[in-house]
Formats: sequence, structure tokens, C-alpha cells
Amino acid sequence: MKILLLSVNRERMPYPVFPLGLAYIASVLKEEGHQLRIVDLCFCEDVEDELRNQALRWRPDLIGLSLRNLDNLTYPTPLSYVPEAEEVIGLCRRHSRAKVVIGGSGFSLAPMELLRALDVDFGVVGEGESPILSLVRCLERRIPVEGIHGVIVREGLPESVPAIDRVKSIGFPHRDLLDNGRYLRHGGMGNIQTKRGCPFNCIYCTYPLLEGSSVRMRPPEEVLQELRGLKEHHGVDYVYFVDDIFNFPRDHALGLCRSMADQGIGVKWTAFINPGYVDEELIEAMKEAGCMGVEFGTDSGSPAMLRRLGKSFSTENISRASEICRKVEIPFAHYLLLGGPGEDEKTLEETASLMDQLESTAVIVMVGIRIYPGTELERISLSEGIIGPDTNLVYPHFYISPPLGDEILRWVSQKALEKRWIVPGLEINISQNLMDHIRRFNIRGPLWNLVPRMKRSRVRPLAGE
Repeated sequence: MKILLLSVNRERMPYPVFPLGLAYIASVLKEEGHQLRIVDLCFCEDVEDELRNQALRWRPDLIGLSLRNLDNLTYPTPLSYVPEAEEVIGLCRRHSRAKVVIGGSGFSLAPMELLRALDVDFGVVGEGESPILSLVRCLERRIPVEGIHGVIVREGLPESVPAIDRVKSIGFPHRDLLDNGRYLRHGGMGNIQTKRGCPFNCIYCTYPLLEGSSVRMRPPEEVLQELRGLKEHHGVDYVYFVDDIFNFPRDHALGLCRSMADQGIGVKWTAFINPGYVDEELIEAMKEAGCMGVEFGTDSGSPAMLRRLGKSFSTENISRASEICRKVEIPFAHYLLLGGPGEDEKTLEETASLMDQLESTAVIVMVGIRIYPGTELERISLSEGIIGPDTNLVYPHFYISPPLGDEILRWVSQKALEKRWIVPGLEINISQNLMDHIRRFNIRGPLWNLVPRMKRSRVRPLAGE
């Protein structure tokens, strides 16, 4: 079968992200002998012209779209990506008679709502490797598609999401049909995954919904093989480990780092880690393996807020993890999510005070928490009247603690300018133009480690202010 795969994501802020999920789908389809083409819209200058050429000249039998995110997760300047998906689907329908299937993490967050709204034939929910193979086999044999785990048929839409099977062996993504080097040039890094699944219970998080709560780990040698391939075949010398939490389980991360160091992989990297599973041995091993910085999903510096957000660590863990990073001399950033349930002026000040003590390389602040279907935050938001039973969470809605309201924006703005925090939603110390300008100097990795070089805070006021 001739299959055209489309990566719908066009977001390049703070940097373009290689469509790893689509590469995994391409891998299993290639192994079954299907003819594949991939169109990556992130760098496409004329979307209609590209899709018209592919559809009319190549004439695919099936078109598969990957919707990575629903929106940019940024308050108070949210941007929905659903209209972009609608545009692409419309172009596919205009220029091709092929069946259309949609999947990806963004689609899987609200599959029933999206399938009702979008002009597609099928939807794939959750990890797509197994469902897409089953779907294609049915289409090839012209037998009914109904009943496949993870596949929803728009014609005769069921009342609930079908059963989902988790991938047992993650395998390798097929990268050769995508421009890996361009992501390195424009985004400063490639990406790679060492595990799937998240056992933690943060009230807002979608990872357990998308990947399940059972952690499935790739063998270290398999990860090393992929790293070697990235460097040797695609010139990628810096990667981001896209695991929800790189350092859990701790022994898996430690074993991988020691193997990377022992075998001299020679690839620099960054990862997102949990401050509750940090010790000096692990951080030293990470640095020896080429780690150039770590990002902590800290969320808050208030003990009460950490409990309310369902975090698995304490302020003591945060302080200790930061102390170890300073001792080992590895850059580190703390990500904050401010405005959640129970947030008030006292908890905000507790967070600011702790951030002052940590001496981190950077503090990155998101205001408000995106409410996703199926999360504990959705239940809380409904009970408090933040959203109603008919609120369509396909589109961005944020939880902002009612006692604070918009006052939190003024508080964050003031603190960010004083302390040089990075606030994407308010464009403080970050903007698309600034990111693009810095990347012209061929700088690798995330850009938050440049904060110490800043002489002053930079801000582009929001329109109308």
C-alpha cells in the first residue's frame, strides 16, 4: 500500500521538535513492506502546493496525519492547533480520494470530540504502532475495520473510546524520510526516547493517559545503537531525551549513562528529571556521559502546592537536587506551574523564596495549568465551576486559582523582570525572534543556559498593554 504520512505540527517555539512519534509509525509500516512518503509541515513554505503535488503525482492509498499537540499550552496567549489540522485535512480531501486516518498524542487526548469535528475516516488512539498495522491490513484485504483495539471508525462512531493495547517492545524509529539535520540547525538538538509510561500522579499530567502507568524501558544497548546512528548517519551530535522522567527508574538511567561513557558515544544531551530521584552518583554519571544540563519538573516551591499538585517529591528534595547539580557543576533549570488549585499570595512567595535559594541556571515559568480531559485537574475544575460539563477541552482552558485571577500575571511579570525568569506566555526573556537569532550562531541544546549571560531582562509587551 502507498501511504503518505503528514506531520501537522508547525510550532517552532521555543524550538522545532522532530516528529518522533510519526517516525515510529513509519518504522512499523516500512517493516511490513509498504511504500512510504512523509511530509513534514514544520518547514513547509507552501502547504497546499506540497500536498497537491504529493496527492496528485504519487496517488497514495492512505493518508495518515499526526497531531502532536492540541495547542501551545501558553497562558494568557493560547493558540489552538486544531484549525491547522482542519486546513490540512481539507487540502487532503480536495486533492486526494485516499482514506484519511489521524493519530498522535494531541488527537489521543480528546479522540471522540476530534473525530466528530474533523473530516477523517479513522482515528488511532494511544501508541499507534499496533493499531495502524491492523488498520492497514484490514484496508488491504477490504474487510471490516470495526473492533481493532485503538482504532475508531468515524462512520458509526461508538459512544466510548475503544480498548488500547500498550507497546511491549518500543523498537527503533525510521528517521530516513525526515530531515534530522534541519531540526539540529533550527532547534539545536535531535531527540530520542529510552522508555514509555509514567507511574506518577500529577493532577494535570497526560502521560499516564497516553502511555500508561507501567514503565517500559528500552535496553541501554538499543538506545546506544540509535545514538550512534543519529551521529553517524544524520550528523546529530546533541539530543534531548524525551522521556517523561529520564531518571526514573534510577538504575536504568544510571546503567545507560555508564554505558554511554564507557563506549564513548560522543553525543551531548539534556533531559527532564525528577528532583526526588537525584543523587550525586547519578548526576556525576550523567555528566560523564555527555549531559550538558538538566530540567527539573519542579512546579512549585511551596510544600502545600506540591501536595495539591500530586508531586512525588518535597522542597527538601528540590533543594538537595539543586545542591548536587551545583557541586557537580552541571547547569540546571527549574520549571514552575503557577496558579494551580489552592495557589495564593503566600504559596507564590514561598516559591519565589525557594527559587532565590537554589541558584539555578534558569527558572522557566508557566502561568495557569492546561485542563485536559480525564485528569484529576478536570474533576477539580468541574467541582469548582472553572469549567462546565459542556466545556470543550479540545480547545485551551486553563486553571487559574480563583483568589488570584489576573493578579497572578502582574505578580509573575514583576518577579520575572527582577529575577530574569523566563515566561513564555508573557514573552519575558523569550520570543520567537530572539530564539531564531541565537540559533544562527549554531548553538546546541536548550537556550535557558544562556540566562546567566544576560545583562538585563528582555520583554515584549502583550498587544493592547
